[in-house]
Amino acid sequence: MTVPVYLVAGFLGSGKTTLMKRLLEHLNARGEKPLVLMNEFGESNIDNELLEGSQAQMRELIDGCICCTSKTELTKTLYDIVTNDAPSSILMEATGLADPVEILDICTLPNLLDRIELRTIVSVVDATRWGKVPQAEALMKRQAKYADILLLNKTDVAGDEVSDEVEKQVRALNERAKLHRTVRAGVDPEHVIGAEGTEVVNDGKDHSHCDHEHDHCEHSADGHVHAHKHDHAHDHYLSVTIKPKGKADKARLNDFLNEGVPGLLRLKGFLQVEGVEPQAILQWTGGHWELIPRPEILKPKPDVLVFIGEDLDRHALIHKLEETGLEFDASEHEGHHDHDHEHAHHHHHEH
Repeated sequence: MTVPVYLVAGFLGSGKTTLMKRLLEHLNARGEKPLVLMNEFGESNIDNELLEGSQAQMRELIDGCICCTSKTELTKTLYDIVTNDAPSSILMEATGLADPVEILDICTLPNLLDRIELRTIVSVVDATRWGKVPQAEALMKRQAKYADILLLNKTDVAGDEVSDEVEKQVRALNERAKLHRTVRAGVDPEHVIGAEGTEVVNDGKDHSHCDHEHDHCEHSADGHVHAHKHDHAHDHYLSVTIKPKGKADKARLNDFLNEGVPGLLRLKGFLQVEGVEPQAILQWTGGHWELIPRPEILKPKPDVLVFIGEDLDRHALIHKLEETGLEFDASEHEGHHDHDHEHAHHHHHEH
């Protein structure tokens, strides 16, 4: 069973805690007991306020903060949670320096890939402070850029004119996400969590299925997500997980890696490559890559490739990988996975 993870990102004071509280109450009403991973910095009373009267377990990271905790620490914490606490879902708050891409990278590490899935990345944008906090500008932009759902919050305080301008700027960074204008983070939790329990749809809205691929879908009035007719022009994902079969020709794979993929931020995985025995481990970051044989101490892993980047085109990636000699089941071509959610999400959230 994979545990769904809902990530709430946003700058200090933007309204994340209020949103977390709403999501928590919604999950409780559905009979779930989620685990809350908080990392608010210097606002310790929030924890108690948030959890008052709710059914949730609470975990804090070292220093109480994902933003100043190493990736190793977060990885260990998540692994420990899914192994020992086995929560129905995890609500994770990414304050400060936590970049959604880094969190996505952690959620797709080999020891977590089949245990958790990042369903939705929600970014709370404070309309009153957007563009006015120079030291946090780059981070705020990244949090908005990689979200599936954007809450333009405090629009009552900001006023229409400012809100319109902020919305225009945020939209220029991210056309893919669903955007809701809110006051006190007042969004219908169904838009974030989805109406189907853990079977949320994978559309940039509900990362309900964290295959982190993203597709377009629409929420109808009843709150269900409906996938668009599968128009391949719209298959753009923040992340794509595919399972190759067969073996890659080393020279052709090198060519693929050297040529690169537009918008790619990370690529990692295990695969079969001629001459790299018994299995190859692939790591790609910022244009530099390495392909090494799996050390004997590591247990064999299923062949899998995880791409994280901007506007990834799943079909084009599979096509290029086939040119290296790898093979893919028809289901991989279709983008259907073990839990078929892709067609509905911006994070390929499928139903």
